[in-house]
Amino acid sequence: MKIKLFIFLLTVSIGSNAQDYQNVQLQDVWNDTNITLAVEEARYSDVWGFNYNGQNYCAIGSSEGVEVLMVTDDELVRVDRKAGAFQGYTVVHRDYKTYKNYLYAVGDEGTATLQIFDISYLPDSISKVYDSNSLFGICHNIYIDTVKAKLYASGTNGMGMKVFDISDPINPVLTHDFNNVNYVHDCYVRNDTAYLNCGFDGLQIYNFAGAVPIQLGVLDFYANQGYNHSGWLSKDGKNYVFIDETEGTKIKLCEVNDLSIIQVNETFGTSDYLDYVPHNVILLNKLAFVAYYNEGFRVYDISRSPIKEIAYYDTFDQETAYKFNGAWGVYVFENSNQVVILDRQNGAHLFSFPIDIMESNSSGVVQTNIPLIDENSIILARDYFNEGKIKFSIFDLRGAAVLHQEDYLNWVNVPLNLRAGVYYFGIYNEDAELLESGKFAVVR
Repeated sequence: MKIKLFIFLLTVSIGSNAQDYQNVQLQDVWNDTNITLAVEEARYSDVWGFNYNGQNYCAIGSSEGVEVLMVTDDELVRVDRKAGAFQGYTVVHRDYKTYKNYLYAVGDEGTATLQIFDISYLPDSISKVYDSNSLFGICHNIYIDTVKAKLYASGTNGMGMKVFDISDPINPVLTHDFNNVNYVHDCYVRNDTAYLNCGFDGLQIYNFAGAVPIQLGVLDFYANQGYNHSGWLSKDGKNYVFIDETEGTKIKLCEVNDLSIIQVNETFGTSDYLDYVPHNVILLNKLAFVAYYNEGFRVYDISRSPIKEIAYYDTFDQETAYKFNGAWGVYVFENSNQVVILDRQNGAHLFSFPIDIMESNSSGVVQTNIPLIDENSIILARDYFNEGKIKFSIFDLRGAAVLHQEDYLNWVNVPLNLRAGVYYFGIYNEDAELLESGKFAVVR
């Protein structure tokens, strides 16, 4: 029977009939059941990813301290673990960020301290080089403006926020003791502009370039308002997404071309948003990746109007009346098309998702009217191939890779045994830059 392939270039429309997941492929789950159980039988909290010497890693918070996992093509492998200054049943939240070859760690309970680890010994281990409460004890979250070498510590000792110069990474120097609001829960900072999530005081935006912080904007009254919890700025700086950690609230999207008149432009969430709580988000240009507590892992395309949920995976399938279990932290590895979700009860989940293809647009992609393949399933030559080393990938509707081929010639053999359905493709040059993307349908 002859197979017909219809090509639709530069189109990203997806769907699935799966009940508990759609358009993402689960690659691995890491869960150490020997770690001490905390409140609500939770072991974990937040996750942060980083790349060192070409290898991806993630640091995850547990009731006992930090677990450092190596992120391979399809697996999470623990390479080291270090104890937190405070451990045990009452530990709820730890947070991590990296700067140069250092990992910074904080905790929000008990006798927590600021800890700094040298990661330059990876993949073998990490080494603790600082552990003190002289700057602060408990801290809810940290964010590092790597361009300016500043660490922003939110909710230090249960109040305001402190800013430190970390030009000397293991000797932080206090530059701002910020108490313009009673409490900063979380923040996102780029080039001294800080988006501060201040709980019931809403969203506050300040510039910290000078000795005195300057307020650039405030959003303290808006529809569907709750506890302003966390947010993320898009890579192009055009949009900011934030989350209210309150049952029945949606995620908010703001255009940020004029911070003095910032407002919510659109809201989005799961179909059952009234009964659930979103938690943390990472925003690229088009895609928002959300850890949605009991609703698990969610992906939204914010370039659509209305904003559309395009992928999900329920990491938390337990029955519970408590609305703050499940997916807590999220980290996106764009360089490998992978996402890590840290579920409080069920551990670290590694997903594959064609991020580069979904994020691509016509301005950065060569457009052509040439069909994708010929009748023998050979990809047709493109002018931009130049006989270079071309990489070609096909993904199914779950986001799972079904073919990856590299060749020094400007052709590739698409397997004719693909089942009927719609597939995505991506063509890359030898530097892993996306040259063309789209989808095709196999009809038997």
